[in-house]
Amino acid sequence: MITASSAGPAGPPVAVLLSEPEPPQSLLGQPASRFLAGRAVSNCGDWLTTIAVAVALYSLTGSLAAPAVAMVLRVAPRPFGGLAGGHLADRFGPMPTLVILNLGRAAATGLLAVALEARAIPAVLTLLVVSQAGGGAAQPAGQAAVPRLVPAAAVGRLTARIGVIDSLSLVVGPGIATALLGAAGGDWVWLVAADAISFLALAGVLATLPANHSRVPAAPPQRAGMWSGIALILSRPFPRQLALAQFGIFAGITALQAVLPAAAAARFGNPDAIGWVYAGVGAGNVLGGLCLLRTCRRGIGRRAMGTLTLLELLPLAAFALVGPAWVDIALVVMSGVASAPYEILAATQMARMMPAGRLGQASAAVWLFGYAGMLVGGLAAALLADRLGWSGLLLAVCAGGAAVLVAGWRTPRRAIVDATCEARR
Repeated sequence: MITASSAGPAGPPVAVLLSEPEPPQSLLGQPASRFLAGRAVSNCGDWLTTIAVAVALYSLTGSLAAPAVAMVLRVAPRPFGGLAGGHLADRFGPMPTLVILNLGRAAATGLLAVALEARAIPAVLTLLVVSQAGGGAAQPAGQAAVPRLVPAAAVGRLTARIGVIDSLSLVVGPGIATALLGAAGGDWVWLVAADAISFLALAGVLATLPANHSRVPAAPPQRAGMWSGIALILSRPFPRQLALAQFGIFAGITALQAVLPAAAAARFGNPDAIGWVYAGVGAGNVLGGLCLLRTCRRGIGRRAMGTLTLLELLPLAAFALVGPAWVDIALVVMSGVASAPYEILAATQMARMMPAGRLGQASAAVWLFGYAGMLVGGLAAALLADRLGWSGLLLAVCAGGAAVLVAGWRTPRRAIVDATCEARR
């Protein structure tokens, strides 16, 4: 690999890839393998707390509103955590940031277990907010860490493996949590304590990884503000399109999640069948990710990303129109298959095109748009579901999301020059 570092009067130093041979499979070993193993353990641990808190709050209060409040509190702090995490990752390095974040998440989750044992519901909800803010911060920091673990040509493969692990967690994690809850005799405290241990394990793994294992020179610490990533992505066509895609898709997915019990009752005859829908989405994500495990692609074009994002959202709208249950499952699988390649290749493209030392903030800004979409989808469900019905609501939100996707796709095109020329303007 040959790299060059340059700096312009109007921008920070950037690392520019001039040429690089195809990476052998062995380049994904050692640090990357430990990173993947730690992420898999932590992802499964997340489901332990998710299931345990929902069951505990319902059991302690006897109210359906309590788990719903917990769901809101899981989402609300993530945008602020994401912006802070991206800023810290660019300022101090993604790996040290991830270590500190996971130690903090371990402490917050451990205290959450203590609060559940004491049946102190206000403390449970407060600690849930703290832990989810840490989870939001870990998302962009983890994305910024990927280019530090492998050479540039292997970023796509590592991102694909991360996507497969995250998708498998969606399929396997709830089953593990349910089985452990049964084995513990319904004692949810042990599940939350196990999640705290998983965060400690991940922090320990990350502490053993090099700060920059790739052959690209590390960027100097950035002094940009926490909100500067928003302007960074809105000023460039590709990340702007990606951010708007996240907004539209997350709005549709959140609306579907909100009405899923009613949809499952109508289509499957039982609201408990929502598990089949989640499993279908996760299975589709796994299939899409597996197709890219050996990819050497460096990214994705705007047209291809626009097509894949529409292919993820439109089956969700069709879910509201089609009746047979097996067709509904096929639709959500199709949506999941389309989502994995665009997410993997878009993350690879972001790592390749963002100025050095700004990937964390840019990733946080993209996640911010996704969280905003979740908020819009959730509010639309709360305000309109009773008036429009579950199918009408889902169609309306998906139509709005598709309009946002097309708007991001059809923004005025301009030449996208390499990072060096852009930094020298």
